[in-house]
Amino acid sequence: MNQSKQWIVSKIYEGSEQEKVHRISQQCKISPLLAKVFISRGIEEEEYIKMFLNPSMDDLYHPFLLRDMEKAVDRIVSAVKDRERIIIFGDYDVDGITSTSVLYNFLVKCGADVGYYIPDRLEEGYGLSMGAVRKVIDDGASLIITVDCGVTAFEEVEYIIDNNTDIIITDHHECKEELPKAYAVVNPCRHDCEYPFKELAGVGVAFKLVQALAIKMELKDPSPDYMDLVALGTVADVVPLVSENRIIVKYGLKKIENTLNKGLKALMEVSGVKDKEISSYTVGFVLAPRLNAAGRMGDATRAVKLLTTDDENEAAAISKELNEQNIYRQETEQEILSDVLSRIESSVDLKKEKVIVVWGEGWHHGIIGIVASRVVESFHRPCLLIAVEDGLGKGSGRSIEGFNLFEALTHCAGLLEKFGGHELAAGLTIKEENIEELKKSINEYADKLLKDSDLIPKIKIDVEVKKEDISLDSVRELDLLSPFGVGNPSPVFAYKNLVIEDIRTVGSDRHVKLKLKDSDSFIDAIGFNRGYLAEIYSKTDVIDTACSLEINSWNNTENVQLNIRDLKVSEDILVQNRFYYSLDKAVDFTCLYDENSADEFLENITKVENLQGFRRDFYEGRRTVILVNSINSLKSLTSALDGIKVRYCTAYNTSDSVDDGDVCILVNPKPEKFDAIPFNRVGIFGEWISKCYLYNIIKRIDLSKLFILDKICFKVDESDIIVERQDMAIVYRYLRNNFNGSGIIDDLFKFARSVSQSCGRNINYFKVKRILDTFEELNLLKKSERGKYGMEVSIIDTNGKKADLESSAIFQSFKAFKERIQAV
Repeated sequence: MNQSKQWIVSKIYEGSEQEKVHRISQQCKISPLLAKVFISRGIEEEEYIKMFLNPSMDDLYHPFLLRDMEKAVDRIVSAVKDRERIIIFGDYDVDGITSTSVLYNFLVKCGADVGYYIPDRLEEGYGLSMGAVRKVIDDGASLIITVDCGVTAFEEVEYIIDNNTDIIITDHHECKEELPKAYAVVNPCRHDCEYPFKELAGVGVAFKLVQALAIKMELKDPSPDYMDLVALGTVADVVPLVSENRIIVKYGLKKIENTLNKGLKALMEVSGVKDKEISSYTVGFVLAPRLNAAGRMGDATRAVKLLTTDDENEAAAISKELNEQNIYRQETEQEILSDVLSRIESSVDLKKEKVIVVWGEGWHHGIIGIVASRVVESFHRPCLLIAVEDGLGKGSGRSIEGFNLFEALTHCAGLLEKFGGHELAAGLTIKEENIEELKKSINEYADKLLKDSDLIPKIKIDVEVKKEDISLDSVRELDLLSPFGVGNPSPVFAYKNLVIEDIRTVGSDRHVKLKLKDSDSFIDAIGFNRGYLAEIYSKTDVIDTACSLEINSWNNTENVQLNIRDLKVSEDILVQNRFYYSLDKAVDFTCLYDENSADEFLENITKVENLQGFRRDFYEGRRTVILVNSINSLKSLTSALDGIKVRYCTAYNTSDSVDDGDVCILVNPKPEKFDAIPFNRVGIFGEWISKCYLYNIIKRIDLSKLFILDKICFKVDESDIIVERQDMAIVYRYLRNNFNGSGIIDDLFKFARSVSQSCGRNINYFKVKRILDTFEELNLLKKSERGKYGMEVSIIDTNGKKADLESSAIFQSFKAFKERIQAV
């Protein structure tokens, strides 16, 4: 489902913000392009930028800043020394697997009597459970250390204590006001913890514990030994890659490339990434899914065994098994997705239901969360998928920004057996007979919170670029921002008004390849999994792109390439289309007026000297409309309003009222339709094609509410709107050459551009429309509307007889208008 997307572009305006670009570029010795990215993300401090671009392990915070770290370390050191049985209690996702592995490997090196326990995803679920705790205690544990879990396990912790076993909790999840009464609770999210960085992954907290233990035991810095696994878990847990996480991943990715961990090395080999550059993408989409497959499809203990073994043969065998299970997971995922999409098509009314709720039998519980994510990506609306077995449903949900799924399920709690989660992801258990009611209830809840606009996917764009921003050096420099992930996404740029020189599909029609033109220069573009774009766009189309910038190497040659995230018809072209369409509806060149009355009326209108004055006292607390009549004026006005942060909308020909404090820009008002009554203030701005047209719009408006903003002038580009004999001849020849007597013009805008490109003259929608009206008047053709912008035409055989243009009232009105403007 390829929905149109809303682009949210951070704008850098002329003036002070351009000065910031120059200042940051000079201070930090970076390109203006990179400086713009930092500014768009609200980062302007020289020292912070330099630290961000050059992260150092020395910038990691001291582990003993974490509350309870001293207590935890002392207890573990004592347990190691006395050979107490230590059990690490982990989790079945990659964060839990790597947390367990890092701490286990370290304690083994310290000579500890240590084991680990990973709960079964399907049978025991996440975190400490009573059944799992009993097993661990029966195994002889004297000390339990949790990693990536435990901070909300009040009942289980109390049971452990009652059974004369100590427990140390290390976790990174949100805490309640009260904490379990463990021996120590190490969690940066504790409300009473002053640790400077709160976004560590579970493996990050486990690593801090290892660092602290090494300091206490006077051992060498353990970072080189474990940074590969710490980075792996950090990326996989999708925590913000800023501050300490950025340092960990920046150094950890390099460590992965040269890892000494036999299990990780074997996993890389079976995944096909050995001896390749490792990025956060490689970790998140290649390595992590294979480790996750262990917990989703079976026993996650195998993944810990993989990352803790010293036996290369064992590592190779487990890696092969995990790779096979990941393939099986992918196949199972695709089967479930196909079933889900079929059910959505048959049983979900997307016009009425803002939350997709689908259920079925035979779905693997460990897979439906991934499938729910893919449904959200496709439909951009919250999704609950429920696997039903023996009358009981176990569900997994994913959501979109602005819809808190946990709160939505709380609203429906009476229908659920149990549920948990957070804003964007949740799990639930429900009786089968309640599912239909859940679907109804959660959609009623969503109707109150979600607007239709919330269901439009959005692309956040860092900044608009022009060709002078782009070079091999400036694009190469963008890599200094890596590693990319949550909190530090790969930069996305808007590159506008590009002409398609060539477009074709590649890779069995899955991808699209383009050659684009910007003035006199060319740039290549690739759109992966966007082959469908070749059916939407064609050569000569003018487009805007949302893209990342990358360097493509081919035959020992490097070139900048756009990696397409989205394409759309150029916004400038759309503005032109709307302008000329509305101009055709608004302007009557045959109208006459009393010039003296018009001059006197215009002379009495109050003038606002500049738009800064407009900002302060013109629109605040009032309903304001500003009338414009040229594309240049529209662009100047919107740029000025953007710069002073005025909320506005744009309308063409006619407009309803706006809220107090808002501004409506009305382009090409229809004189007979414009109603000033709903507005407190009416502004006139910029260039107008004629005094007659403007006077007919405003002559009935009370002068007390009418204002000229900055200045107005009566100016027109004759080639833009005046139809000459030569224009008539060109369009007629084009019709005769391209239409065999009759034909359909699907889009008059594209038709006008094609005519213009064929002859090198300015031919636009407005002129083509008036020319075709003239041809009909002269009985040269018959036409009828076809949709909003199309037309069906039949050329009439004149038997060689030439038409007399002078007999056309439409053509005469153009001649008269031209004479009037030339006389001014």
